[in-house]
Amino acid sequence: MSECCSTSEGETLVFTCAGAAYSGQVANRAGVDLMKEGAGALFCAAAVAAERPDKVDRTRKAARRVVIDGCDDACARRILEAAGMSVDIHVDVTSLGIDKKPDTPHILVDARRVVAAVKEHL
Repeated sequence: MSECCSTSEGETLVFTCAGAAYSGQVANRAGVDLMKEGAGALFCAAAVAAERPDKVDRTRKAARRVVIDGCDDACARRILEAAGMSVDIHVDVTSLGIDKKPDTPHILVDARRVVAAVKEHL
């Protein structure tokens, strides 16, 4: 584990939606950006859903679990909750005014808005 993704209490894991809609792609891009900035380790919600023992164990041991969902379906959050884990920070991209299917997409600008929203809670 690198120091960029941990706190003195333990690791921060970031789970994102990567759905087909634009907002899901923004969620995923924001997660990648957070990882690059050292705010947490990007982690695989699908591996938790698939009950991969090593991934579930690492997720349980995390100091903080950050979830960025692309819409109010909250699929990534529901995966962790179904596995019996709480979510410390949850951001729904569409709640920030980012459309699921915008007329004019600006993924880099929109991802920065999501990163800023997450960092307010870190």
